[in-house]
Amino acid sequence: MTTSTLTVRKRRGAYVLAGHPSALRTGVSMWRGEISTAAGSFEVTSTDRHRLGAVARVAGRPVVQLHPGESRVPGPGGPAHWSPGRCSGVLTRGANRIGVSQAGWPGAPVRVEVTGTWAELDLVVLSACFAVLSRRRRRTFTIMAIVGAIGHH
Repeated sequence: MTTSTLTVRKRRGAYVLAGHPSALRTGVSMWRGEISTAAGSFEVTSTDRHRLGAVARVAGRPVVQLHPGESRVPGPGGPAHWSPGRCSGVLTRGANRIGVSQAGWPGAPVRVEVTGTWAELDLVVLSACFAVLSRRRRRTFTIMAIVGAIGHH
């Protein structure tokens, strides 16, 4: 089984998958965004208020769904499972695995470890990156709100 490492870097307002013609564009809150790949353009949104996952859609139809309770990805194979962490996430499907992590500082590149074969790899990777980045942004906004509230007393 092959393993490769991919990098996603922020460049000119978009998160770009190095060596691939694919990118993720988000708003400031990272509640929603747009993924562009060679296969087309996909709307991506957080799955819930806790931002545990993401759904990428084309014409309103889910293509990638990442959530601890139910995950779906394109291509053949058994069920997929998404496990989010504080600054990371792991997607598994059988023996195949995609691990996404970002170092502790804002703007750090996102490291993606890919094991096995995945259909629509760019779309799946950028959906997983969005889920991790969105969850991290929510945490940052929460911390800022708490510090702001404490600072006004």
